Amino acid sequence: MLNCHVKSYGAVGDGVTMDTAAIQAAIDACGNAGGGQVILEAGVFLCGRIDLKSGVELHIERDAVLLGSTNAADYPELESDFWRPEYAPRFNRRCFIYAENCKDIAITGRGAIDCQGENYMRPLPPEKAAKAHWPYERLPFPEDFEDMGSKDLVPEQRIKCSFSPARVVFFIGCENVLVEDVIMRNQPAGWSYWICDCDQVHFHRAQIRANVQYPNNDGIHINCSRNVTVSDCNIACGDDAIVVRAYSMPLFKHTVCEKVCVTNCNLTSHSGAIRIAWTDDGVIRNCTFSNLNITDSAVGIDIRLPGNPTPHRHSDQGDEPTHIENLNFSNITIDRLYHEPVYIFIDDHCLCSAIRNLYFSNIHSFAVHAPTIIGRKDCPVENIYFNNCHFIQKERNEFDPNEPGLKNDREHTYTPCFRHVKNLVMQNTVISTL
Repeated sequence: MLNCHVKSYGAVGDGVTMDTAAIQAAIDACGNAGGGQVILEAGVFLCGRIDLKSGVELHIERDAVLLGSTNAADYPELESDFWRPEYAPRFNRRCFIYAENCKDIAITGRGAIDCQGENYMRPLPPEKAAKAHWPYERLPFPEDFEDMGSKDLVPEQRIKCSFSPARVVFFIGCENVLVEDVIMRNQPAGWSYWICDCDQVHFHRAQIRANVQYPNNDGIHINCSRNVTVSDCNIACGDDAIVVRAYSMPLFKHTVCEKVCVTNCNLTSHSGAIRIAWTDDGVIRNCTFSNLNITDSAVGIDIRLPGNPTPHRHSDQGDEPTHIENLNFSNITIDRLYHEPVYIFIDDHCLCSAIRNLYFSNIHSFAVHAPTIIGRKDCPVENIYFNNCHFIQKERNEFDPNEPGLKNDREHTYTPCFRHVKNLVMQNTVISTL
């Protein structure tokens, strides 16, 4: 087992010199020797995309910063026969830290991954910001910038595509993964972590400090993976904080997402603190969410299946009926929530076979809106259990009515709404106003 100090491989760590080649050389040497630690000591290491190898632990010490480049060209597009890059979400196959088909990998240490996201964003004009969910937008693509993921897009797709790397950390097909202690900050309009088709993944004491006014900077995005734990983490971001999905299009087969456990975390999101599924995902089952604090957020538990009535597929739209079952939410405190503490919705234009067997216990919420569950006549939401839950509604003006990103930008219900729900059971559950 090696300890490879990146400065021994030529890294400077002055925040100006590009250290990509030196850091990658340390990773390669460590991986080729059977594994060990690649160590970033005190310094600011400016870097483009790096690829982890099996057996390698990227260790960022307390006074070290892995600083993302502000040049999109430093994040070359991923090409692979292991997965299908043409189905990467947001038509963007670029990332900062990448691992493919690796075993025994880790990112650890009390240092920071800083993505310099402000360099990929710009504020909306005041007249647009007043109505927008987020008051910032992505920088447009330069006219001369083309990559394989963007050049053939129709205009409405291109405007939604991110010029920045769409994922900061992207692990696909990996086994035995650890992310511990590290701080991620200043994400652009891109997901912090995308864990896709991985097994035995553990996040522990990780921190995500994104700008909540930026769109699409999700926290931990768990997709088609198994045996995943997220514990003792602090996450604040503009988009969904914890995401569990079964989007199989990048893979070569439909793959279940199951056995995800999220516990002892503090979550803030200007979208959904907990997001389950999206358009035409597959099977999501047997997951638990417990001992959570959700504050200053838009929606608490968001199980929303949007539809797509257009002829163009969404960038992360699947091709199978969504099937969600056996999810447990317990011991959750929700405060300063601008929309629904629990929101379940099945759109008319999506594929869905079932949402059933959901258990909510010991949830105490102060929110503007009430719980909402809207199934479909041909696909009712089934077997929903609330036990010892208190949902207290407060006036929006009791919070900050001008808080960016928390505007009432879609239809919400101030009174409880349960439609096309089969077997709804409430025990010792109160829904009331102050």
